[in-house]
Amino acid sequence: MSGCSSDSAHSGALLSLQCHFTWELHHSKNVQFFVRDRLEDFLPQSTSWRGENYNLQGFLQAGLGHFSEALSRFHSASETLTGPGRLVNYSDLAWLHHERGEQEQSQEYLSRVEKLSRKYPTEVDQPHPTVLAEKAFSLMQFNNDRKLLAVELFEEALKKQPERVEWLSAQAIALVSAKRYSQYSMHKEVLSKMRRARDRDPDNVRLCAEYLYQKVWRKQNVCTEEQQREATALVAQLLENPVRTYRVEAAVDLAEKALQKLPDSRYLKSCLAMCLKWQMDQQRESASQELIERTAALLGEVISLYPDSCFRTEIDLANVLAKSNHSLTQADRLYQDLLQRDLDPASKQMLYNNYAKFLKLYKKNHVASIEYHMRAAAIPVHEQVRVNSITQLQRIHSPNSQVEAFLRNIQEPP
Repeated sequence: MSGCSSDSAHSGALLSLQCHFTWELHHSKNVQFFVRDRLEDFLPQSTSWRGENYNLQGFLQAGLGHFSEALSRFHSASETLTGPGRLVNYSDLAWLHHERGEQEQSQEYLSRVEKLSRKYPTEVDQPHPTVLAEKAFSLMQFNNDRKLLAVELFEEALKKQPERVEWLSAQAIALVSAKRYSQYSMHKEVLSKMRRARDRDPDNVRLCAEYLYQKVWRKQNVCTEEQQREATALVAQLLENPVRTYRVEAAVDLAEKALQKLPDSRYLKSCLAMCLKWQMDQQRESASQELIERTAALLGEVISLYPDSCFRTEIDLANVLAKSNHSLTQADRLYQDLLQRDLDPASKQMLYNNYAKFLKLYKKNHVASIEYHMRAAAIPVHEQVRVNSITQLQRIHSPNSQVEAFLRNIQEPP
């Protein structure tokens, strides 16, 4: 009985911890692979969030069943973090050793968490601000709903420690990222929050890039001389610390120059591939065969560099191949391969939506296109692609009783 009681107490203590294992961060393997790879890409440029990056990587590796890799990431975080910053790290290690069946080591880390909690006390049942900030950092790596929650958590943390500039900057980035996907226009208060964060953190390249883009976008992409000078200075920084840029021609040029400096960077190769795809999309039917073939070749290379998180890139490659004069059959074959895979609902929805468009535009199979738009719309996932498929079905001009009945009965996501 005493053993059972001890086990129960240990499990209860684990469940009460504030860490990645208790924050409901479990996602499909596709999402875990994608976030893990992006975190690894950004780690060389990581400064203020380096330890938190390692912690989240450790959790993702554990979720994928790679416990040795997870332990290595958590230990790297332990070496990077100090003071209350180790609260989440020690909690994660307590969980990891528990899941590895190493209860003695798990208890050791529980004891370390207790000592740190006594050393850095907070109000009753209130997490330490550093813990709130790390939870926010972790949430903002995932979907839109999580980004909005991250904004709220950063706000709570900043009330306790308003001097933490890196929290303010991360909050602004999470906010503008969430707004970009939820609506096309930015509220003035969002831009104001970004400006305040940028003024306090002028060396944060990503924040400066986001702020500049918002200023230019709100003026219909017409740059003032001041903004042009600002952009020129920013480009020089971006070559050392590359992030996504938004004007297609400039983005292609910037990505190419950055790749010349770091030719082995898989992240920069993926950036250039996406920039070339944006250029193709912008040019539509006038895109040259040379551009199409170059984009397809680079996307293929990116797929080989991200074998675990290349699903979206494979769809992009199929769509690019479809535009080629010689590769329609190859595009169809790639789509057939993707359709045979065991995918999570969100990935299925994205695949069905894209395949429906492929069938209509390139195969001229309108009946099959309707079927796959219906399959995409029937998946109750909070994704814009679902809305897109519903819109495509609503645009069908010829009477279609099957589609009309489907649209009448379909339930919107809760």
